[in-house]
Amino acid sequence: MDSVGVFSALAAAFLWTLSSMLWGRIRLTAFVLNAVKNSIGSVLIVAHLLVMSLLLSDYDVFARFSQLDSRAWIWLSLSGLVGLVIGDTFYFRSLQILGPRRALILACLSPLFATVLGIVFLDEILHTLVVAGILLTVTGVITVVADRRADAESPGLMPGSFAAGITAGICGSLCQSVGGLFSVMGMKFCFPLEATFIRLLFAAITCVFLLLVTRDANRTPTKTVFSMKFIRVLVPATMLGTWLGVWLSQVAYKNTALALAQTLLATCPLFAIPVMWILYRHKANLLAILGTIAAIIGIWLAVQWSQVPPVK
Repeated sequence: MDSVGVFSALAAAFLWTLSSMLWGRIRLTAFVLNAVKNSIGSVLIVAHLLVMSLLLSDYDVFARFSQLDSRAWIWLSLSGLVGLVIGDTFYFRSLQILGPRRALILACLSPLFATVLGIVFLDEILHTLVVAGILLTVTGVITVVADRRADAESPGLMPGSFAAGITAGICGSLCQSVGGLFSVMGMKFCFPLEATFIRLLFAAITCVFLLLVTRDANRTPTKTVFSMKFIRVLVPATMLGTWLGVWLSQVAYKNTALALAQTLLATCPLFAIPVMWILYRHKANLLAILGTIAAIIGIWLAVQWSQVPPVK
């Protein structure tokens, strides 16, 4: 077990928990919010690359990207499309409807999907403990989602049906697991920071293009998006969740097994319960806490016994 990968994954999970508290307070549609997030994140990661190039004499950012294998661009672009464009849009919609704690517990399904996809498409053996882990995770998710006290955590800015929130959360988790797999494939040919740049750049370009094609950008005036009211929340959320969070998740994917990395990245609900109490005094009942712990244990069982090989 690589301590760098483990620490990076847990740090990313904590940062995603904090950023989720901020994303839910922004009154923008899920897709517009995602487009703005990816665009600002791209600018931040470019600044990060340029600073490193200036400070480190042996780090030539232009030479690195010019020499990248084309397979890195293909896999990481696909990862940005599936994980950051589609997956994050679904996640933001789930967050807007269900609130941070429920949205994050649904995100817990991501490593579980990765395990199941490996079994279906890679002919991995379904161990008895994998079945137990799946059942335990599903039970934990149902317990937390059914906690009606979490209704008070819903931001209420862009409301939707409960079923739509659950569906969006599950779809987002599936996209994140596929996006994580593509990231691992792409990072066989580059480093995490470069991978983060490619993913964010492609995601930002795709989102802006789709906004222009669908004319959604016209429904959300630029002066509204970049008003101080939004900037005060957008920039910190993007710095925490998109710049640092996505970068650290790539470090985790690079330095540990995919399933283990996704399991640790899915520990957001464990951070969410104390954070929600500290910031908003929203207390989860004992059943919801036990459900969250059960979901995490279930994911751990599933991935530990799914025989997923470590990243080389």
